[in-house]
Amino acid sequence: MSKRKWWILAAILWMAVIFTFTQVPYSTGSSTSSALEKLFVALHIDLNQSAIDFLNFIARKATHITVFGILAFLFFKSLEIYRYSYVLSWILTVIYAMSDEYHQSFMPGRTASIKDVFLFDSVGAFLVLLLTFLIVRNSRQKNTKVG
Repeated sequence: MSKRKWWILAAILWMAVIFTFTQVPYSTGSSTSSALEKLFVALHIDLNQSAIDFLNFIARKATHITVFGILAFLFFKSLEIYRYSYVLSWILTVIYAMSDEYHQSFMPGRTASIKDVFLFDSVGAFLVLLLTFLIVRNSRQKNTKVG
């Protein structure tokens, strides 16, 4: 199997992971908050509820950025042979993020938020694709100078 097919398979599997975690009842904001409270109690760290809520927010949004950044990278590697691979990868990631939020709206205890798509998922995808672009460009420049 070609490398490209492996990247396509990896992207599909990653989308399945995202889909699965959207369905898991433990993926709610209250579950994350409860887990953080238990963690800080176990570590003997006394935090008030507003601090826990803030850390919950940071953890959840960082997860959005990371998860959809990874998806964007997998899409890029799958589409790398095409001219507009960066743009296509970003668009596909945003479309999948929108579908994931829609799916999430049907899950008990979960809420869908278009803000998550446009403030976190799309930004995570953009940042990873920008970093990928810079690394690829730098690598090509080094190869041009050497050769």
